[in-house]
Amino acid sequence: MNRTSTQTACLLAVILQRSGNTRARVSAKTIRILSKRTQLRSAFIVELIAVLADRYDWILFELAVGGYGAVKASTLEAARPVTAKRLLTDDERQALRRKNASFDQFEEEVAPEHDQPEDE
Repeated sequence: MNRTSTQTACLLAVILQRSGNTRARVSAKTIRILSKRTQLRSAFIVELIAVLADRYDWILFELAVGGYGAVKASTLEAARPVTAKRLLTDDERQALRRKNASFDQFEEEVAPEHDQPEDE
């Protein structure tokens, strides 16, 4: 019988805690084993993510390379905040307010050329 997302979150939090790390990679196979599931449905993963965050202070997210990343949320409390005022120029913020900003320059700055999405 399949384990619930709450039971799986508890087991996953235990192994994350026992690892002694504040960040980790978790394979889909590990989650399938802990949950006793052959398939991980998106609704189950969404619920698992919510339970891990709400009850156990772990942020779980899907990785582009496969599997999941986990970060202890409390480790982010001491992280330096990022703000638009500090990291965007006055001209960029003004263009964003006027809704005439070109997102091409922003996209070029953060996304490798081969990963740029087509116009939506």
